[in-house]
Amino acid sequence: MSFALIPVKNLRKAKHRLSPLLEEQERYLLCLTMFEDVVNALIHSKSLDHIIVITSDNEVLTKAKDLGIKTLHDSGKELNESLTIATNYCMKIGAKNVTIVPIDIPLIKPEDIDEAISMDENSEKMVVISPSKDGYGTNLLFRRPPNIIPTKYGVRSFEKHRKTALANNINFRVYKNPRIALDIDKPEDLIEFIKIGKHTKTFNMLQKLHLVEKIKQK
Repeated sequence: MSFALIPVKNLRKAKHRLSPLLEEQERYLLCLTMFEDVVNALIHSKSLDHIIVITSDNEVLTKAKDLGIKTLHDSGKELNESLTIATNYCMKIGAKNVTIVPIDIPLIKPEDIDEAISMDENSEKMVVISPSKDGYGTNLLFRRPPNIIPTKYGVRSFEKHRKTALANNINFRVYKNPRIALDIDKPEDLIEFIKIGKHTKTFNMLQKLHLVEKIKQK
């Protein structure tokens, strides 16, 4: 079975680098709506059997329940520990592969996920990474089997994941996709997003709160 993991930390404390553009409540609503965009893409993927949200955030737990998504309480001290716990859980219930997707890539589409997962279907040991726009981060990580390499999220995670896979002679692929590459983390990311993200719930939320014009004026 194919699983997707979405790790979500406390949304009230997220995206401080967007503070020049958005107030705290606006950043919270942005994160919650981006989460919904990402979940909708995963739900409509043809390649996934199960989606699990890893979080201890009550608002995210409620939203996930509303969307019909299974949740796993986040008991890890940091992201990589949380993902290790979640990966082990997935394997215990039958996962043959796991795809990790963050919440801050609202442009992602179902076909993007399908393409990443199907890059080399005949390989028993496989790692696929979709990098961030700057090439340093990991915006999608596919592993078959799920624990074939440990997650190494943090500074320059793309290179850390790549080196770990190659050092262990694991089939490794880079999936470059502009929609996945644009993670909303800095003001310039949000400015770029509003130019191309009109089809998303995230854009509609920003527009409804009159934030699109506010962002354009910055």
